[in-house]
Amino acid sequence: MAMADSLRQRIITLCALYAAQGVPGGFMAQAVVSYLTERGINDEQAGDLSAIILLPWTFKLIWAPLIDSATIRSMGRRRPWIIGAELMMAVTLLGLLMMGDLTQDLRMLGFMFFLHNCFASLQDVCTDALAIDVLPHAEQGSANGLMWGSKLAGKGFGAFVMAWVMSQSDVWGLQAAVMLQFVFLMLVMLFPLLILERQGEKRFPWSKGAAVETGPVSSTRNPLQVVKELLRGFSLPATLSFALFGVTKLIGSGVNEVVTKTLYTQPLEWNAVDFSKVDGLYGIVPGVFGAVAGGYLANRFGRRKIIIFGFGGYSLVALVFAACPHLWNERWFTAGFLLVTQGFVAVGSVGFLSMAMRITWTKSAATMFTVYMTLSNIGHVVGNKFAGTVRELYKEPVFNLAFFQNQAEWITAYQQTFAFVAIASLLPLLFLPLVDPMGVDVFKYPRVEETDVSELAEGAT
Repeated sequence: MAMADSLRQRIITLCALYAAQGVPGGFMAQAVVSYLTERGINDEQAGDLSAIILLPWTFKLIWAPLIDSATIRSMGRRRPWIIGAELMMAVTLLGLLMMGDLTQDLRMLGFMFFLHNCFASLQDVCTDALAIDVLPHAEQGSANGLMWGSKLAGKGFGAFVMAWVMSQSDVWGLQAAVMLQFVFLMLVMLFPLLILERQGEKRFPWSKGAAVETGPVSSTRNPLQVVKELLRGFSLPATLSFALFGVTKLIGSGVNEVVTKTLYTQPLEWNAVDFSKVDGLYGIVPGVFGAVAGGYLANRFGRRKIIIFGFGGYSLVALVFAACPHLWNERWFTAGFLLVTQGFVAVGSVGFLSMAMRITWTKSAATMFTVYMTLSNIGHVVGNKFAGTVRELYKEPVFNLAFFQNQAEWITAYQQTFAFVAIASLLPLLFLPLVDPMGVDVFKYPRVEETDVSELAEGAT
C-alpha cells in the first residue's frame, strides 16, 4: 500500500493523523480546562493554562526546517518523522500516567501537557508536509475538508469522552483519560507504519527497499538553503499579506475560547461535562459539516470567498451573542452559539489551509506551509493568554461603552469582550484582497504560458 498511488490510502492516512492531532486539543485545552473552571479557576488561570498547552504549536517554525533538511529517504520523506513524533507522544503520556492526578498542581500539569504537545506539534508539521507532497492540486480543497473534519472528530472525542471519564473520579479520573488517549494514539500509529509514501520504500529501517522519488534522494539538505528559499517565498505581496492574515485571524477566537468556559461554568452554572458535551460532542456535527462543505465550496467558488464567509460569519454570530445577554440563561441560545461558531470556524479554517497549500511555492514547501500554520497558532495563543486581561479591562469605567451599560458589571464585561471577539475576527479579512494566487503562479511556474497559469489558478481566489 502506498499513498502516492492511491487516493484512498492518501485520505485514510491523512485523516487518521489529523484525528490524532485533535484528541490532545479536545482533552487538554477543552475537557481539562473546563473541568478546572467548574472548580473555580479564573479567566487568567484558564488563559495561562490554555496558552501553555498551545504554545508548542509555535515551535513548528523550528521543526519545519529540520524535516525539510534531514530524513531517512529510503523510508519516505515524512514517515520517519511522523513515526518518531508519535512514539515520543506515547512516552510523554506514559510519563503523565506515572505522575498520577495533577489537577491540583496547575504548574506541573501545564508542563506535562506542554511537553506532550511539543511532539504533537512535530507530528502536525510532518503531516502537513506529507499532505503537500502526496496531494495533487485538484484534491487539496476536498482533502483539507476531510482532514479538518477528522481533526474536529478527534477533538470532540478528546473533549466529551475524556471529560466524562474524568468526571467519574471515584472510578477512573484523569489517569484513565490519559490511558484512553494512549490507546488511541497506538491505533493511529498503525497507519504510518503500514502505509508507505511510495511503493518500493522501506517499511522499517531493517526492511528491504530504497528511496523511490524523482530528482535528488539525499537524506540531508543544507538548512541555510531552506532559509533562503523561505525568504524568497515570502518576498511576494500575496504570501506576505496572507501571513499577516494568518497571525491575526484567531486572536478573537482565542479570547472567545477561554471566556466561554468561565461564563458557562461559573455565572451560567453549566457543569464541565455539559459544556464538553455541547462544545465537543455535539460540536462535531457543525464542525465536520462545515469542514467538508468548506473544502468542496473552496474548490468550486474560490478559497478567498470561503475564508471570508467562515470568519465573517463567526464575527457576526459573536456580535449577536454580545447584544443578547437577556438570552444567556436560555440553554438553546447559549448552546446554539457554541455550535454555530464551530461551523463557521471550520469553514474558514479549511479555506485558510487550502489557500496556504495553494500559494506555498518554493522547494522548502514544508517550512513555508508551516510558517502559515505557526503564525495562526501564535494568534490563537495570544488570544488565550490575554482573554482574562481583555475582560478585566472592560470592567474599568473608562472602557465601558454606552451601548452595553445599565446592567450587572459581569454582564457588561462579558458583552464587551464578545464584541471585541467580533471586531478582532473581522478586521484581518482586510488583508485578503491582496492575496493573489495567480501572481504566485508567475513565480511558481516561470516557464508556463500566461493562459496556462490562468487555468492553474482557476477557482483559487
